Amino acid sequence: MMIQISKFKDQSSKRIRFFFLLCSLLFAKAVFAQDNHAPAMPAPPIPVEATFGNNRVQFIGVLNRPVSADGKLSYFNLSMGMVDYKNTASETEMVIVNNLTYSLFGDIRATAGAEWHYKLGLVPQVGLQYFKANRTWLFLLNPNLNLQPSKAISTIGIVEYKPAISKDLSFYSKAQVLHVASLSEGTHARSALMLRAGITKGKLTLGLGANFDYYGPKKIEKNNVGLFTRLAL
Repeated sequence: MMIQISKFKDQSSKRIRFFFLLCSLLFAKAVFAQDNHAPAMPAPPIPVEATFGNNRVQFIGVLNRPVSADGKLSYFNLSMGMVDYKNTASETEMVIVNNLTYSLFGDIRATAGAEWHYKLGLVPQVGLQYFKANRTWLFLLNPNLNLQPSKAISTIGIVEYKPAISKDLSFYSKAQVLHVASLSEGTHARSALMLRAGITKGKLTLGLGANFDYYGPKKIEKNNVGLFTRLAL
């Protein structure tokens, strides 16, 4: 039995490595093609955020890059991790999302890819994305159908408001929601509300952050409140 489990883990690990290698190759090929056939466009910033709360530390990194000359095809990566201050293994979380997005019409895009989940393993997903942003506002709504290990609907919503205060300073605020519902069991799987508010100068933002996380059908609650810092690379 242990041998079979070991073989299954090895096969799953190989599939995960192959998937991310394939995404990296497609991304690199598209970037080089864009550089050779189209003028360089200014790349959007890469926001990296760390929150030091009363219960644990959270890290979030987001990468969103066009990979075709017309901007219709893009690569999206979201990396998120959390761990408590005692480095407790059962309290450690890590989720890495790799998706390709394709513009359908207006601000609507189709998405396809997979996430690596610290408990579920490889989770292939397809979905839709609404994204609109300017210097003051950002809106994102991204519902997905998770295809394995069991079917689920996961939805992410983000609203950012960042008006200028002066020539050098601006106010930054964000509300982010997550909801995951199991289709096979018809129960709550995961949900969260993340709030941020701070002051931005240049590429650096400092402020206060709060996370309200709920796990499983019983909605076990884990809260985290503290300071956050955000850097636009």
